[in-house]
Amino acid sequence: MKQGYRKLEKHEKQPMRIRNDKKRTIFLDLDETLVHSTMEPPIGVNVDFMVRIKIEGGVIPMFVVKRPGVTEFLDRIGKKYRVAVFTAGLPEYASQVLDKMDKNRVISQRLYRDSCTETNGRYAKDLSLVAKDLGSVLIVDDNPFSYSLQPDNGVPIKPFVNDMEDQELMKLADFFDGCYQYEDLRDAATEFLYPTS
Repeated sequence: MKQGYRKLEKHEKQPMRIRNDKKRTIFLDLDETLVHSTMEPPIGVNVDFMVRIKIEGGVIPMFVVKRPGVTEFLDRIGKKYRVAVFTAGLPEYASQVLDKMDKNRVISQRLYRDSCTETNGRYAKDLSLVAKDLGSVLIVDDNPFSYSLQPDNGVPIKPFVNDMEDQELMKLADFFDGCYQYEDLRDAATEFLYPTS
């Protein structure tokens, strides 16, 4: 001890803090972002799985096609981020799809239509209701209205409708690999939308 300060020995050195050691969250839309579902088997495309939804005493089959690379995408972003799904779909449908799609259990939170904010018959996903720090969350959705309450947090994606050559999720995985360096993820989203180079 010298003048109130204690000299740290070599073995007492503290590890350097990472820029932001809290795990950030990526909210993903389900339909037309991760999968495409129809009530009839699609023509010319292999169905990945089928779910049956009980509605008003009847059972409706839904044929589901996964977007190319969805499993790899989830595994890759799940290494650095907390992954959640925020869908305007009903839990009776969406929970079955997620059970079958997320075999590796990467998705840690599921939010359905009852968590959305309805405006004129359309569903917006209000991130302020599910996240304390809006700088540490992004939402990926094919419908810009979904993130209209927090447009700076939105990362748009082209809608997926059975295009088996689609590479959008791999592009997004590259983006998420790079945006971890940003203190505020909204800055990363702006860079994604309006790249400077």
